[in-house]
Amino acid sequence: MVKMSNDKTIRARVKCCFCGGSLENSKHVNVVCLMKEARWRFPVWGNVLLGVTSFASAILCDKCVEEKKEPKFAVEWTQNLTVVKYHSVEELKDVPEEIFQPLDDLEPGRHGVAG
Repeated sequence: MVKMSNDKTIRARVKCCFCGGSLENSKHVNVVCLMKEARWRFPVWGNVLLGVTSFASAILCDKCVEEKKEPKFAVEWTQNLTVVKYHSVEELKDVPEEIFQPLDDLEPGRHGVAG
């Protein structure tokens, strides 16, 4: 069995979280950090300075990024990407922006994220 690199595996198994289209022709794997809680392990994002993690992510195709589309779904997958699931962004719990206040105190307006 030929092992694919992570970006090739993502392109082959994950769909755009806005249009549902294939990522195979996208030049980039565009990850969007959402201000929503993730109740799964992969993929998530966080901030090591604040010690916060487990926020949802979405992946968009190049066309949807160019058109400035907002993700409709967050993506979840198993560590080896054999199982991929999608969660409606509207149904996920918001992350309170106040948790980023210490970063704004250091450099106002620095932490902009989608969601």
